[in-house]
Amino acid sequence: MIEKGGVGAIKAAVRPVGAAPATRTLWTVQALRGAAALMVVIGHGQSAAAGIVTAAGGYFARSTLLPWGAGVDLFFILSGFIMVHASARLFGQRNARAEFLRRRLVRIVPLYWLVTTLFLALLAAATMKGGDPFPDAGAILASYAFFPADTYGDERLFPVFDLGWTLNYEMFFYALFALVVVLPRRAALATVGGLLLALVGIGTIVPGPSALWFWTRPIILDFGLGLAVGALTGRGVTLPPIGRILLAAVGAAMLFADPFHIFDGAAGVTVANDWPRVLCAGFPIAMLLAAAVLGPEPGMPRAMLPAALVGDASYSLYLVHPFALILTEKLAQKLVFVRMAQGWQLVGFMVVVALVLAFAVHRWIERPMTAHLARRVVRGSPSLPRRVAVHSGE
Repeated sequence: MIEKGGVGAIKAAVRPVGAAPATRTLWTVQALRGAAALMVVIGHGQSAAAGIVTAAGGYFARSTLLPWGAGVDLFFILSGFIMVHASARLFGQRNARAEFLRRRLVRIVPLYWLVTTLFLALLAAATMKGGDPFPDAGAILASYAFFPADTYGDERLFPVFDLGWTLNYEMFFYALFALVVVLPRRAALATVGGLLLALVGIGTIVPGPSALWFWTRPIILDFGLGLAVGALTGRGVTLPPIGRILLAAVGAAMLFADPFHIFDGAAGVTVANDWPRVLCAGFPIAMLLAAAVLGPEPGMPRAMLPAALVGDASYSLYLVHPFALILTEKLAQKLVFVRMAQGWQLVGFMVVVALVLAFAVHRWIERPMTAHLARRVVRGSPSLPRRVAVHSGE
């Protein structure tokens, strides 16, 4: 494909599914999306590999080179940025709220529901064999509705498909954004930023675990940081090259340092969604994003094409990678050479399988399904003026 269509064809290929037709793709943001997904996959892969190696009597030392769990923070910050970037022609329009919600629901819901249903089928099969307990109907409905619930009675607000906890935050943020998108851009961004701060303040007095407690954790400020960077780009703010380099260097140093050591805990430990996470991951990542976008978008070098393509399939990669982990664990139970493999060999295998699955799902399920639903949803809906800010798009 590279030889036939060249870099331009690939740049067209990495446009996010469901992007507004009048917006342009930022390949640097796409590459960051791919990095976010890979960070999550590698982090989870290390936990799965540690379980396999430990069960075989060995020891696996996880890497703390990067705060792998910060991939989620990167996703949230990019989400805030992209909402500003992609909604340039929606701000201040009378029917903007409905179009925004249609676009977001078409983009997020179908694949998540499909993956949740597949996971429930696997869980049902395991339950019949005496494995994990099957969740009740209320927990299943809450999962499909993106409502935080104590699925297994352990006071942990995870949906049936664990990874959906991040989408519970995403959908909540979309609801907040939909409330304000009918306002002019500056007023809308100021209002949603104020709402996020107010919610975190409310969270200091809300007992948990509960849905309100979940939605008022400081991690929601990651979306606000992305909004702030998006607002700067929308206003045409740029930094000189040396300023962007210094900002990136400081952000990277802060991220790698992880001064509160919140991302190097024991394997499988969930990082709390509180202030230390925002300080150690949110702010440094926002600095890296600002360094990437507060200036001219560079041409896409060929060496970065794979990263941009992974970014385009990042949603599929995020959702399907647990199945690569499950497959590896099952193979380890049945095949000696898999069970006795080195930890990082297992992680590498999981990453490769996850990427293959993700590209297949993105190519043959996510993209055609989203495009089909987008056409059906847009048909008959009132059109909006094609007014696009110079520095906006998705």
